[in-house]
Amino acid sequence: MTTIVIGAGIAGLSAGYHLTQAGREVILLEARDRIGGRVWTNRDFADIPVEFGAELIHGAKISTWEWVEKLGLKTVHWQKTDDSMVRLEDGRWMTMREARETSPEFDITRSWILQDIDEPMSEEDLGTYLKRIGFTDEQLRYVQRSYANAEGEAMDKLNAAAHATVLQSSEDGDFSDHRILDGYDSYYNALADGLDIRLNTVVTEIDWSDDVTVKTADGQTFTGDNAVITVTVGVLKANAIQFTPELPQVKHEALAGIDMGPVMKMVYEFEEPILDRSIGAIYAKDSPPMWWSPSLRRDEDTIVWTAFFSGNYAREMLELGEEKALQKGLETLREEVGNPELTYKQARWVNWPQDEFSRGGYSYCLPGHLDARDKLAQPTPPLYWAGEGAAPLDQVAVVHGAYFTGQRAANEIINGGEL
Repeated sequence: MTTIVIGAGIAGLSAGYHLTQAGREVILLEARDRIGGRVWTNRDFADIPVEFGAELIHGAKISTWEWVEKLGLKTVHWQKTDDSMVRLEDGRWMTMREARETSPEFDITRSWILQDIDEPMSEEDLGTYLKRIGFTDEQLRYVQRSYANAEGEAMDKLNAAAHATVLQSSEDGDFSDHRILDGYDSYYNALADGLDIRLNTVVTEIDWSDDVTVKTADGQTFTGDNAVITVTVGVLKANAIQFTPELPQVKHEALAGIDMGPVMKMVYEFEEPILDRSIGAIYAKDSPPMWWSPSLRRDEDTIVWTAFFSGNYAREMLELGEEKALQKGLETLREEVGNPELTYKQARWVNWPQDEFSRGGYSYCLPGHLDARDKLAQPTPPLYWAGEGAAPLDQVAVVHGAYFTGQRAANEIINGGEL
């Protein structure tokens, strides 16, 4: 029995790994010239691994740790409270701990301990919901700068119910962040070891009328008993792959309810530290609003800072273009660290929205479409569905969520979905 996996990102690699472990024949078709998808460790930019895509392990009890421990990878826990600087709305500049102790307006947007509040309405967006339950304009700006920016879109596009599900569990949940010092590629290369992966293979057509026949842009044809589709929501919505017969209504409903957020990064290398070496993050008032340093707690002299921004922040940068966007980021950093003469050694912007094989950073549910992810994940044999867009609500926009969907699709093929 042969399974064709479309995409060699984390979901595709996970599906391939678990199917292979079960003794199935698997071929992975990857459009890019590399594996990993939106997890992309670059080793040419600096003397340390720099993550151009997904960067952190989110949580201490998730599947990624099994691989980290098996491979003996070095990690560091990003504490945030004392190694992050925050620019409050009134202009004060202090550590995360000080900001939370000083400003209740800011603290609630970090703790998310919300009591005696109404549930979101089905068609309500996150911004409208938070305003309805009493969030002030100042708090809403903090949410957009931090939480919503991290979620990949402006608040008026995010499904309030989808986020309330996460927020209501935040008090008891583990949301700690950890960095793989050896680079995320150490993980996904191990996951790919031994798999039959065909790079530079752009899938254009999938005929699933009987078994599965896949055609590629360079004229190749692959046949299998079934297929796992792991391409991004952005690629699916762009109709970059033609399905014959047309996908069933449930998939159209799913794609109508999910979109891809414009998530971007700008990465800078500096000759000297721009802050005390104990500081590894900045929550800025201007754009880009989130900064962190992958060089924190390393022995090397390399100084790298990454700007992370999405939603309207990203749209603003796209309008500026690469050169002006990098300069805009530098100006924000100059103001935050109080050094108008600051300049960088080299810089790079990572433009996921205009990447033809991702067409965005990661997915989000639109207001009124809370079940869209479940609909996308629903098997339609001989097609099975995986990828970040098909992840459960509590595992969206994270590497272990993509891994889970690949494992789930493999098990749906192997034994009817029992994990």
